[in-house]
Amino acid sequence: MSFFSSVLAFLCLLCAALLCSVIIRCMIKLAVMDHPEHRSAHATPTPKGGGIGVMAAFGLFFPALQILAGQPVLSFSCLMVACALTLLCGVSWLDDLYQWPPGIKFAAQALAACLVVYGGMGLVWPTPLAGAVLSILWLVFVTNAVNFMDGLNGLIAGCLACAAMVVALAAPFFGVPALQWPALLLLTCLVGFLPFNFPHARIFLGDVGSQGCGLLAGATALYIANHTTQPRGWVLGPALLLPLIYDVVFTLIRRWRAGQALTQAHRGHLYQILHRSTVPVPVVSMLTWCLTLWGGGVACLVAPTTGFWGGVAGVSLLVLPQLAWTAWGVVRARQYAIGVW
Repeated sequence: MSFFSSVLAFLCLLCAALLCSVIIRCMIKLAVMDHPEHRSAHATPTPKGGGIGVMAAFGLFFPALQILAGQPVLSFSCLMVACALTLLCGVSWLDDLYQWPPGIKFAAQALAACLVVYGGMGLVWPTPLAGAVLSILWLVFVTNAVNFMDGLNGLIAGCLACAAMVVALAAPFFGVPALQWPALLLLTCLVGFLPFNFPHARIFLGDVGSQGCGLLAGATALYIANHTTQPRGWVLGPALLLPLIYDVVFTLIRRWRAGQALTQAHRGHLYQILHRSTVPVPVVSMLTWCLTLWGGGVACLVAPTTGFWGGVAGVSLLVLPQLAWTAWGVVRARQYAIGVW
């Protein structure tokens, strides 16, 4: 990019943050409320739908940044991702308003994932068909994982902002420079949202934000896996999302072994256990951000390696902090007698 184009690109980022802030203020005034229930971390009704500001600002400024960076805007892949995001965010916002049955939300997630893969973002390993199926399952899982973990002030927005920052900084190293400006744009939009949500929430992302960002995160991981020039560059996406993925998988396994319904709303996630055991919300959220940054750092160390022991070391470095996080949650749950979880 030329100096002039770079200046214009940074002005676009600033305008995106300002637009995100303006839309969020409008959503606060609109006051579509999230009323507390048994699994909620908040005690008073709070507006939701802040994700509209994030996704609208991202969508409006993405084409301009692509043009300034010399990247295609009207490619089939970009158009399919745009259609998928529009579909998913539209259904998610209507669900925020009307509380639709889970089946409708799942159908929208599956269709959005199919659109992304149809646009050419799917894996080609081990075969094109199997890779497409795995990619769809991955996108649906990540979208739901991000949505499930959106339960504490700043947790999801902060984790995804940290992940976007790592992608923006490490994209050239991983051989995916085309992701730099989109990652910076998402980072800017999330930073524009965070002051309204952390440490005290004036508004929540809502499903429209958590599911939209979740689909973007999953698609980014697929793009890196398909285009990275590093031997193990594919690990970057899963490593950045590992704190969210681990919590969801651990919770599902624990509830299954305890004979609890997997589809029933609950307060059994590790982050919820820590919060219920009197760990302050900012501490839980910021430690989860740190785990995200740790995953990005480990991915950068592991990406150039090819040997068996390099892979073992990478897995160990990723998993051990999660095990320590789990142990802390279990100890706190027993110390504070939080009841069934």
